[in-house]
Order: sequence, then structure tokens, then C-alpha cells
Amino acid sequence: MPEILLMRHGESQANVDRIFANGNEGYPLTETGRNQAEIAARVLRGKSIDRIYTSPITRAVETATIVGTHLGIEPIVLDEIREFSVGELEGELIEREAEAAFMRVMLEWISGNSNERIPGGESQNEIIARLKIALKNVVFDNPEKRVLMITHGGFLTASVPFVCRNVDTKAFFSNPAFGVGNCSITTLRCLVEQSELAVELVDWSNSSHLE
Repeated sequence: MPEILLMRHGESQANVDRIFANGNEGYPLTETGRNQAEIAARVLRGKSIDRIYTSPITRAVETATIVGTHLGIEPIVLDEIREFSVGELEGELIEREAEAAFMRVMLEWISGNSNERIPGGESQNEIIARLKIALKNVVFDNPEKRVLMITHGGFLTASVPFVCRNVDTKAFFSNPAFGVGNCSITTLRCLVEQSELAVELVDWSNSSHLE
């Protein structure tokens, strides 16, 4: 019964500056972000991680490199777990009209309108499809192993609750604690049933190791 840990990257400069930086425009980790990754790495040493995958985006790669150095594991870049595209909002400050436009689309996704998208960006259906491909490939390539994926908060929020068979998304998003903190860890249990993958949520966005 493979277990997958999904960790958001550490705090980046884009987080501090409140910029939509879902592409790969740089925005490295801050000192706080590097410290978060170091703390997470120390905790993950006790989790018997066999393999690390990372989004190709700079802040995720930097986080994965820090964790991988502590664990003695070379991270593998996995494009499917990159942050989702926000299209025309890329590079905009997260405020006013841009923030409102983003939230409108997120609310549409939560309501079940998964084909909606920010102009030029990805639909939720496309984001979920990427997660399913990543999970299936990783689980089938690493049977009975514990895998860590370094990814992004938006990607996790828009996809994970919608693929887990034990999650009621209406109840999930009615809880104000559904946000994903930097270097928080979400745990999934993946079961192979008749060559298909069934996913269950074990723990969502746990950041107790950072407190």
C-alpha cells in the first residue's frame, strides 16, 4: 500500500512579494524558505523516503535539493507536478482585480465547474489530469515504496481533494483551514485495484513540524 508525501516548497520571494508566479520566472527561496526546507528535511529523515520527485519550478527544485541533500537522494524532476498556469495573471500582484479574478475561478472549481479557466491558463480538469498521471506513474514505478513529491500550494488545492475517494469536497472547502502552508506535508495512500489507482487522503497540509 504505497504512501506518497506531497510537500509544498518553502517560502519564495514571490510569496513575500505577493506575485502570481506560477510559471518559472525565478523567484528563489527566501532565507525563511531555506530554513523551512532544512527543518522539513530533518523530520523527513525519519520517514524512510525512498525517492524524491520535484516540480521543475525554481522554488520547488531548491526545496527538493535541500531535502535531498539531507536524505542522500537525488531529486527527479517531474513536469506533471508543476504549479498550474494562471495565464494572463502571470506576473501580476495578488491584489484587487487580479486577485478577484483568480478567486472567481477557484470558486467555480470548488462548485464543480472544472472546465473554467483564467484566460490563457489551465482548467481544473487539466490540472487534475496531470496529478493523476503523476500519481499513477510514480506508484507503478515505485511499488511498496514511500515517495516524496515537492510541489505547489495551488496545484495541491485544485487537484488533491478532487481525486481522493474519501474526501467530500463540499465539506472540505467549507473548512477555513484548507490552505496549504509552505513546507507543509500532505499524505496520500494509493491503492492499486485491478490495474487502476485509488487514492485516499491520510493527512492534509500538516505543518506541525514547523511550529
